[in-house]
Amino acid sequence: MAERVSGPYRGYYISATARLVPGGNASGASGSTVDDAHAPAGGTYVGSVSLAELGPDDPHRMETLLELGDWQRFGSEEEALAFVEQAAREYIDRLLDGQ
Repeated sequence: MAERVSGPYRGYYISATARLVPGGNASGASGSTVDDAHAPAGGTYVGSVSLAELGPDDPHRMETLLELGDWQRFGSEEEALAFVEQAAREYIDRLLDGQ
């Protein structure tokens, strides 16, 4: 598992993580199977993210679910980290801009 912490971005620290899920087809929340054409032979990476206002070790983290789609699977840790970090930045922008 890899983790990258960045920030503050507009007052929030972003903790993005990526972990390897073993090979084979993985089903999304809808139950549909996703094509593994771009997944590494040993599996695919999935990403997650959390936000905190007072620093990455702040016990009062903001937790929410962001709709990423069941097709979002990544061939490397770096791709997963970059995607979920960008999704968090977009979420923060929507949150603070009232959209």
